[in-house]
Amino acid sequence: MNVSRISPAVFAFFGVTYWLSLWTPGFAGDWAVKAAPMLLAAGVLGAVLPARFGVPMAIGFIAAAAGDIFLALDRHAYLIQGLLCFLVTQVAYAAAFLGRGMALGERLEYRLPVTVYGAVLLALMLPGLGSFMLPVFVYVSALVAMTVLAAGFESRPGRVYFGAVLFLIADSLIGIDRFVASFPFSEIVIVGIYTAAQFLIFTGMLRTLAPKSRQGKEQG
Repeated sequence: MNVSRISPAVFAFFGVTYWLSLWTPGFAGDWAVKAAPMLLAAGVLGAVLPARFGVPMAIGFIAAAAGDIFLALDRHAYLIQGLLCFLVTQVAYAAAFLGRGMALGERLEYRLPVTVYGAVLLALMLPGLGSFMLPVFVYVSALVAMTVLAAGFESRPGRVYFGAVLFLIADSLIGIDRFVASFPFSEIVIVGIYTAAQFLIFTGMLRTLAPKSRQGKEQG
């Protein structure tokens, strides 16, 4: 059984199942369905990738699963707990991306827009942050740094980078909904973008760091 080929479909199944559940009253334990694809990704990447990439990515996805559980239970009451979990995710992803990163002065056309986006986001949220100012500033800074580093990970920006960008967008919408102005169907929109982001990062890591043996078979 080729886990690397089957796991993306399983990830997508659980991700779509949870997203569709948001259109219903929900069901007992639906938070576990939301966490399932992240735990799957953690296990697969930890087993398949070289340790210097697999270990931090596994840690990142496990932390994301924990953050998903908090936000699925109550994304307002457990916002700080969720942010702390996702902060671990951002730092872990960034550590993995550094393993193949290029100089920060390269690919500025991909790095500068997300940096400006992060600055504008902080400016928009600033009036409503109150006591959340420091944790949100730290979190947004880590999120932008992760996305900037993702731009240098692949031979040319692809799934990993655009997944990181979608992650940035999804989390910025959480901040806007919480600290600027709430908007209709916010959870449905945010979860959809976030799940797509994690799927792209997961499959992008598999594609970029596929085992040599598999690459050889595909080329042959």
